Amino acid sequence: MFRLMQKMIDIHAHLIPQFDDGPQNFDESIDMLQQAADQGITDVFATSHFNESISPEIEKDYFTKLKKLIDKTAQKNIPVNIYSGAEIFYHRYVENTVKANRVTTLGNWKQYVLIEFPMFQMPDGAEEVLFRLTAENFIPVIAHPERYVMVIGRPGKVQNFLRFGGLLQLNGGSILGHFGKDIQKTAMQLLEKQFVHFIASDAHSSGERRFVLREVYTFLQNKIHPEYLNEILYQNQQKIIEKTRLERIKLPELPDKGGIFHNIRKRLKFSS
Repeated sequence: MFRLMQKMIDIHAHLIPQFDDGPQNFDESIDMLQQAADQGITDVFATSHFNESISPEIEKDYFTKLKKLIDKTAQKNIPVNIYSGAEIFYHRYVENTVKANRVTTLGNWKQYVLIEFPMFQMPDGAEEVLFRLTAENFIPVIAHPERYVMVIGRPGKVQNFLRFGGLLQLNGGSILGHFGKDIQKTAMQLLEKQFVHFIASDAHSSGERRFVLREVYTFLQNKIHPEYLNEILYQNQQKIIEKTRLERIKLPELPDKGGIFHNIRKRLKFSS
């Protein structure tokens, strides 16, 4: 049995105060990071919400506050490394936003992009956006797909995300039932199929939306294979920090007789 509890990495957390719907001040941010450390989390990505337009002023504000938070964390001797990042909301030309700004990839390492789709209706062109990101050599990470109405109760719907180069990140709160039984069931079905690459807290505060990876580990340790659990709570996240590309999940090939994959490739003149 591996000793997972000694080290975990969280790639999705809202830590920058007074920036989005995350913590209200630096004291709350510090409380969140202390909670993370108490759980055995050693590394966290501060993935604030960003939309299509990211002005230089907004990006400067993010990095100024990130630097202040890193300094305060060190002063408090909290043993958590903090990296930059963003949760980018879907739009038709996400790849242009990603290329134009340094906050948009995890760690500013020009590889992994955490992207959020609308909760209630999957937009036309979602697959094309993923395809264009991978064509630009980015690796899209789909935030909390188990919470999308299109996926709830129909976990097989995530296969288009996977086929078009996406990696899947589940929220720990979904696994623990914080968003309802249907979402919890969907999350467990995705885990059983081993479609998931990462579990993250998506922490927003030191209260209800807190870091939960230790609780997730306790809940899952007798429900899924221990090696897979280690991968999705630590090993795959470590590969992001090491700037290593994760392999896509292998899915059965679909007939491609003028279907969506064929049409997108034809439009973009890109061959995988």
